[in-house]
Amino acid sequence: MFTKSLSKKRGIAGAVAVAAATAGMMLTTAPAAQAAPGNCTISSQSSLSSLCTSGTGQHRIHAVLNPLDPRLPQRIILGNWAPVGQTSVASNPWGAGYVVNAWVDLAD
Repeated sequence: MFTKSLSKKRGIAGAVAVAAATAGMMLTTAPAAQAAPGNCTISSQSSLSSLCTSGTGQHRIHAVLNPLDPRLPQRIILGNWAPVGQTSVASNPWGAGYVVNAWVDLAD
């Protein structure tokens, strides 16, 4: 009777130790909280650009242009993915007058 009771206690203690170790590993490997980029501005000159100055993650400029020839479809232009604090730039071959819409894509 004594050995069964001692064996059960050791089994339970081992299971608790494994669970505690697993929980500890999960806490140490949890990713840091991130916030989407914020305070983003768009600039339009010979190219389109976006700049975000707060948060973490990345952003890029995204725009739709009307074509020079109205019989052709609209054109989508995308900038490079850039971290917060750096500028995303997209070439605008037709100039600011052809921009239909522009916005900033965000990624954590």
